[in-house]
Amino acid sequence: MSLRIIGGELRRRHLKTPRGILTRPYTDRVRQIVFDRIADRVPGARVADIYAGVGTMGLEAISRGAASCVFFEGSAKVHRMLRSNVESLVTGVPVICWKTDVRYTSFLPRGADSMVPYSLLFFDPPYADCRLLKFGGVLSRAVSRLARPAVSASDALLLVRTPQHFELDVPPEWQLKECWRLSTMHIWNLVRSAVPEPAGGPERRDDH
Repeated sequence: MSLRIIGGELRRRHLKTPRGILTRPYTDRVRQIVFDRIADRVPGARVADIYAGVGTMGLEAISRGAASCVFFEGSAKVHRMLRSNVESLVTGVPVICWKTDVRYTSFLPRGADSMVPYSLLFFDPPYADCRLLKFGGVLSRAVSRLARPAVSASDALLLVRTPQHFELDVPPEWQLKECWRLSTMHIWNLVRSAVPEPAGGPERRDDH
């Protein structure tokens, strides 16, 4: 599959992609719709691209003026391509490509102090893992962790992509703003709920 940046400073630049079905990137059309709808959120945003694949959404955000991006990807093979894409395309913008297990990560890599709390987050799990977003599932707990004050800003926007027939259980730390049905998917727009500061001191930052 040929992928490219579709808007902003890096428009028309191509991304390296793995052979086989290792990633499921947004199509150009859907990506354009999403970024048109969140256009006011992108300039200056501190972005988290979670299940980043080869970096499609985070790089699109950087191209359109985001201030920084932390990319989260667990596959070693895909992570190598992600790093290659970021290194070849991004200059002058703070970025981290973190190979980590999204199910259990703190979302706070070492060296990201200036890049958190995130204000714009993309969460794109494999469709086969969306069942883990149900209450009690390990990804539902991960989404709850994203709402910690050290991780996401009080006005943060979290976009979660699922198959169109999947009904997302929204953790109490987040509120559902709206849901877009685009092509064969749903994109759930979640905003931070008011939550108290966590006890036990500052958040842990992990190595990357």
